Amino acid sequence: MSHTKELIEEALEKLENFLDAKHLTEDLEVANYSVTVKRTGINHYFNKLGIQVVRLREWQYAQKFSTNYFGKLSSVQFLKSASRNPESFDEIYNLLADEASKATFDWYVQYRTAFAFIGEEAYELFTPEITREAWDDMEKRLKHKSPGTFEIEGFTVQAKPFELVGTFVVQQYRYGTIVEPKLGNIVFDIGAYVGDTALWFSKAVGPQGKVYAFEPEPSNFEKLKANLERNKVTNVIPLQLALSEKEGEMQIASGRGSSAITETAGDTSVKVTTIDRFVEANKLPRVDFIKMDVEGYELKVLAGARETIKNFKPSLSLSAYHRGDDLIKLPKLLLELNPDYKFYLRHCTSIWGDTVLYAELPALTSD
Repeated sequence: MSHTKELIEEALEKLENFLDAKHLTEDLEVANYSVTVKRTGINHYFNKLGIQVVRLREWQYAQKFSTNYFGKLSSVQFLKSASRNPESFDEIYNLLADEASKATFDWYVQYRTAFAFIGEEAYELFTPEITREAWDDMEKRLKHKSPGTFEIEGFTVQAKPFELVGTFVVQQYRYGTIVEPKLGNIVFDIGAYVGDTALWFSKAVGPQGKVYAFEPEPSNFEKLKANLERNKVTNVIPLQLALSEKEGEMQIASGRGSSAITETAGDTSVKVTTIDRFVEANKLPRVDFIKMDVEGYELKVLAGARETIKNFKPSLSLSAYHRGDDLIKLPKLLLELNPDYKFYLRHCTSIWGDTVLYAELPALTSD
């Protein structure tokens, strides 16, 4: 049997035992799997829509609901994709370059399977490596300067504690010493949000390096600029641009401090370019590192970076949790562009989001 299929079946068995122990009696079917679940408002919605829910592609639609709901949408998408084509997920499992990444893959499959049915209660069945208690402790240790503003790693940053822990404490966009920005690097911070990641990259690359921080959402962009100015950072270039597979204009939907490109209705029109076009227009000599967290738009941004990835072979840290098939499609596209990439996987929070896929070329060795 497929490794992924075995993980799903094992997760479903554990889920049924968990629900039986809680004496829950209602049935729910997701991606052709049926288990007994507790009825909540969200489960009632799933019962009404069934598997059609995974076809709801509009990001702003998910914004009507809680983060738990967005996590469920993504998890149902994942379960549908993995149950229909487990061999594709097996291929990605076999590509992972170390045992820690493979262990993360196993956890991811089982946690997402359970999350599709019971949401955040999946934590009780498949606890992530970073526990809620550990995360809360890291947040409590942040040094407050003023309401909403913190001092960390020599910076004064206006941001949410959650983002600061992920960026500066967990350091979610590096994988040990294998995938990390280096002194003098040119970095693309795509989905720079309010600038916490841009500041972290700024310190990592040093004064000889440069960070291009892309953030299209207007209010986030203003906060990004304010954080850069507050810290007198000179090696970060803030850019109010969206990136995709082609140039033009697109709509952006904003909500709860985050944003995403949508091909239909949104509340702001933004200019869009591609990574390849940006590199060409600015005559960049190279791109060394690409970080990407663009709310499920990662694949399209990568599609607009084909020449950049082929020519410069950058290290990459990509959010791989927004869409159910991210774990398949993101590495497959990178392998088309450069078959030598090695992949690593890490889950960087105590909640459903922030699973990061890392790609790095093997170090060249001399005989």
